[in-house]
Amino acid sequence: MIISNKHHFLFVHNYKTAGVSITEALLPFAFDNRIGYLTFKALRKLNITAPSIINPQPYPKHISAPQLIEKLGEERYKTFFTFSFVRNPWDWQVSLYNYMLKSPEHPQHTFIKSMSNFDEYIRWRCAEEVRLQKDFIFLAGDKQAVDLIGRYEKLADDFETICKRIGITASLRWLNVSRTKPYQEYYTPETIRLVRKAFAPDIALFGYDFE
Repeated sequence: MIISNKHHFLFVHNYKTAGVSITEALLPFAFDNRIGYLTFKALRKLNITAPSIINPQPYPKHISAPQLIEKLGEERYKTFFTFSFVRNPWDWQVSLYNYMLKSPEHPQHTFIKSMSNFDEYIRWRCAEEVRLQKDFIFLAGDKQAVDLIGRYEKLADDFETICKRIGITASLRWLNVSRTKPYQEYYTPETIRLVRKAFAPDIALFGYDFE
C-alpha cells in the first residue's frame, strides 16, 4: 500500500497485480518534498523503518481496504482517492505460483516447491486456501471500498487514468515479473474447472473468464 497526504491518494496493493511497479512509480509523489523522498529511499536501502512523519507505507504491504478503513477511520479514509487492481483469476494463480516457486523468502516457498507440478498446486489452492481478490477491495455485502478498480489487463491505460485523476505525470516500469509463458498453457480441463468453481465470486464480480 502507499498513501499520499500531498496528492490525497491511497493505493490498496492486491498481490500479483503489478503492485510493485505501481508503488515505485507513485512513491515520489507520496512526499511533501524531494528531501523526504530521498531520505525514505536511503533508509529503505539500509533496511531501516522510516519515521512515521515521512513514511508513506505505515501499514503492511498487502493490507486490504476494509482493514485500512478500520485503521484510518472511515471519515479520513474517504478524504483520499482510493484505487486497486485486479487480475484474471486463472492468470493470477499462474503468477502467484511462479512467484512463490522462485522466491526463497516467501513463507510458502518450501511448501510450494515440494509439489510435483502446477496441477497439484491448483488442487491444493482450490481445496485448502482460496483467497479472493474482492476481499481486498470490498466490504461485507459486496460494497465497493475503493473509488477505482483497475485491470491488470489494461494496466497502462488504467494507470494513466489514475495519474490524471490525482494530477501527476508518472512512468510505469515492469518490476517483479514472474511470467514465463501464456497462462493458458499451464491449465488442463480439470484445473480450469477447479479455478472456475473456487474463484467464482471474483469471476462473476469482475467479469472474467478463461480466455
